[in-house]
Amino acid sequence: MPSSDSNGPSGDGFTACMLDGKARERAAAVLREHGMLRLARLGGRDDVLRVASRLMSSLWQHRDADPDGLTVIRDTGRHDGRPGFAGLGREALALHTECAQHPAPPRLLLLACARAGDAGGESLLVDGRAVLAELAAHHPAVIEAFAGDRAAYFGGSSGLFAPVLQQLPGSRWRLRLRQDDFARFSPDAEAHLPALRQVLDRNTKRLRLVPGQGVVLDNHRLLHGRTAFSGERLILRALGEPHPELGLDPGFLASCPTPRARTAGLREA
Repeated sequence: MPSSDSNGPSGDGFTACMLDGKARERAAAVLREHGMLRLARLGGRDDVLRVASRLMSSLWQHRDADPDGLTVIRDTGRHDGRPGFAGLGREALALHTECAQHPAPPRLLLLACARAGDAGGESLLVDGRAVLAELAAHHPAVIEAFAGDRAAYFGGSSGLFAPVLQQLPGSRWRLRLRQDDFARFSPDAEAHLPALRQVLDRNTKRLRLVPGQGVVLDNHRLLHGRTAFSGERLILRALGEPHPELGLDPGFLASCPTPRARTAGLREA
């Protein structure tokens, strides 16, 4: 069962006015260490945009975004059951990284709660570093299966083949995953999906955001999802690339030695 995490590694959270100068340096250190940053006392859309502008060099214009770059995540009443639109319904949302079907997914994801809904709607978070450590210790074959260049195919006709666990120089890794109709896996990876999902489940944390709270995630390291909800839940989302001043190196550093993954030659999905 996912464990509950009501506070998280960044304590009570950074406010929009705390992200200048030394405070931004502290926020960057938290983000580099934990892959996530808690936010507090967000007054509305302007505060969310202010935080985004202080952490991101540019906003990513998502398919569902408004002209200012923010996407309103809510139950629209017309997207349930439509492949690729699960976030705009009220059902559970499987663990994933954002925009996995794009060659270069955005690095940062900001989620800010405007309305929490009546019940459910908890955010589900999984740290890729913890997943990689458990796989290296107990399931090295899973790493090998999901590190192949063609381990998965994400997207429709214009999607791409990509590793789920991508090995980078310097013992660093990058995570990319979706678990819906727009994800297919090589036969080798498909065979190891149950083991991967068990590890994801064991490392899942629950986070319930209330109005005014938010979180910034390293989209190349953390998976996120959502439990089903009732009522009027409304989340504001921003995607973007980090400011160079944050000092985020590519990917994340493995917390323990990992087996050298085979990066080519897996059978096509």
